[in-house]
Amino acid sequence: MSRLFAYIGNDPDRLRCALHPGRALMGVEGPGTDGWGIGFYQGGEVLLRRRPKPPEGAVDFYQLVSELATDVLIGEVFSASAGTESKSENTPPYRFRSWLFADCGAIPGFGAVRESLLATIPDVLRRNIRGQTDTEQLFHLFLAHLWSLSRSAGKIDDALISTHDAGRALAKTIEQVGTATASHGPSALAMAAANGRILVAASVGKPIHFYRLIGMRDCPVCREPTPQERELSGPHRTSHHDHLRSVVLAANGYGAVAAPWEELPDRHLLMVSRELELSIQPL
Repeated sequence: MSRLFAYIGNDPDRLRCALHPGRALMGVEGPGTDGWGIGFYQGGEVLLRRRPKPPEGAVDFYQLVSELATDVLIGEVFSASAGTESKSENTPPYRFRSWLFADCGAIPGFGAVRESLLATIPDVLRRNIRGQTDTEQLFHLFLAHLWSLSRSAGKIDDALISTHDAGRALAKTIEQVGTATASHGPSALAMAAANGRILVAASVGKPIHFYRLIGMRDCPVCREPTPQERELSGPHRTSHHDHLRSVVLAANGYGAVAAPWEELPDRHLLMVSRELELSIQPL
């Protein structure tokens, strides 16, 4: 089973702290996982870490990312589609310039309309498609809609693009694919895209859960005792992060969902601005 995660926050040095409240839903992947990938922003660069092969043991996404210093990331622990080669080009998340994209779920009949959808993507974008996955093509359909918003490639590179425009592009992507594959049945899909400044996500028949962090009192990460404190059996440290703001989302979580998680309504967009203002609207 594939599981999607995304994060946006205001303190790259507190990623581990911000993720801790939702660690249970992020969970641990066992047998059946074919690999994982993480895309994140650091020092003005877009970085990718991909492992396109089954891990030797369980995959704990929290542990994979908790030592990073970043304020935006998208990651996926995935099970490969049948007939897809295990290689980096087929491993999410996917990148084009400053954008990262990943999804989980299924689009029935996508193979039958792949070529017709591909023909709607401008050549300069289509040449960037390296792998075989539906996800990568879905990403480039999203980029094509970003492109068409300004009738040039400028919108893709616009660091100040609004969540409204990015959300529109994601909604148009879903509408286009849904229309093309309508005769094959409904899709079950969760997806997320980010450019290092904003985050947009959508749920179509596939649950997305999210939580908002607005400050943290007595951080459970920072109060973990040092080896010296354990030896002395002294009081644990307390640390408050009143400034910390973040939004975390996860798709395909296991079990019952409890606070601090909320569920994104089906067929809705979730958009988070650089100021960490969160908005939700129907597709």
